[in-house]
Amino acid sequence: MRIKLAAIFFLLWTPVLFAVDLPLADLIITHARIFDGRDERLRENSAIVIIRGKIVAITDAALAPAAKETIDAANRIVIPGLIDAHIHPSIPVAFSTIRDNDQNYLALRAATEARNILLRGFTTIRDMGGPSFGLKQAIDESLIEGPRIFPSGAIISQTSGHGDFRVRSSEPRRWSGRNDVLERQGYGLIADGPDEVLTAVREQLRSGATQIKLAAGGGISSMYDPIDTVQYVEAELQAAVHAAADWGTYVAVHAYTPAAIRRSIEAGVRSIEHAHLIDETTMKLIAERKVFLSPQAYVFSGVFEPASPQIAGAPLSKSAQVSVGLDHMMTLAKRYNVKVAFGTDVFGSAKVFPWESREFGARLRWFTPIEILRQATSINAELLALSGPRNPYPEGKLGVIEVGAWADLLIVEGNPLVDVRVLEDPARNLRLILKGGQIVKRL
Repeated sequence: MRIKLAAIFFLLWTPVLFAVDLPLADLIITHARIFDGRDERLRENSAIVIIRGKIVAITDAALAPAAKETIDAANRIVIPGLIDAHIHPSIPVAFSTIRDNDQNYLALRAATEARNILLRGFTTIRDMGGPSFGLKQAIDESLIEGPRIFPSGAIISQTSGHGDFRVRSSEPRRWSGRNDVLERQGYGLIADGPDEVLTAVREQLRSGATQIKLAAGGGISSMYDPIDTVQYVEAELQAAVHAAADWGTYVAVHAYTPAAIRRSIEAGVRSIEHAHLIDETTMKLIAERKVFLSPQAYVFSGVFEPASPQIAGAPLSKSAQVSVGLDHMMTLAKRYNVKVAFGTDVFGSAKVFPWESREFGARLRWFTPIEILRQATSINAELLALSGPRNPYPEGKLGVIEVGAWADLLIVEGNPLVDVRVLEDPARNLRLILKGGQIVKRL
């Protein structure tokens, strides 16, 4: 018995992971310094063995087996493919111009942005609202290049809420019987009362949503709801949570204020998007309930504000109202050890989407490089795992480099564990991008 146990221990823990015969590897990354998504210590001089899109072994470089192709990392650092937990590739133009654009044009713009997201090293994203089901399907079928997508579908909103994108002259659908064009196209969906919310959630799940996005408070890009408003009453939020839970998944809410956040958490919501106006009591509640916080730093750092100074006595813009809370919110999140996701909330123009990479440096005010890297890899993977059986990519793990994970890998020029800003220049510093074992980019 002791011999058998010793043999099992050897097979599990020895760096030579080839005690059983493996088929010829598709690809091996050798002479790699590995950041596995969690441990701040690098695994030096290693080889990553890839078969059918997944990592099947990690061993010392000198012990690497034969493979169809071998790539020498040349002692560079290899990190997991990045994850953006809050982005909108299917909103490639401003909401104010969506109505005036052909849907085929918008789809092509979304496809272009999806490829650019992948080339920035983000091999997986959580789409937090918009008609991305077709985009996801085209990527999964290899018709176009892009990241893995966890889609939310339409942003579900109350009348007058953040997902109500109607213009002033639009007729109320309750009396006219007509939904607004942006609802018909899948950008938002107005639902009032528990019954309508149940139906709206189920419609998104039927279409393939991996999680549900609700607007629980005022927003910046929506024209007629002030930031301080609290949206959806308890029974409506609970209805959404129950409908999602019946499908094994969860609800994420757009919310900035303490009142909107607390109401959502009490209803069972698992992810708070933004939260920039939060107070300390509510941050403690997030920590106690182990709710994920999905904030953004760069887009709320004042980049949308005009260069001219604020006129004395003039009301602050919505963006400025939210930005003033950024430092307080991030400081509280760090203090209470909240699970902070890495999301960027970029959408709306070809100018804004590249800001996705600037989120790395923007977080250095509050977090260390290793903390930011974990947020963009293993912590985000934990958030995606809340989708449970709705996970569209269950065959492998995401956000980590370990046996059984998808071979989503980046070879980085420089050391992101010391200077995470190297990831802000992906064109120069991402030497190799792999998604599912397939080479997306090689310098």
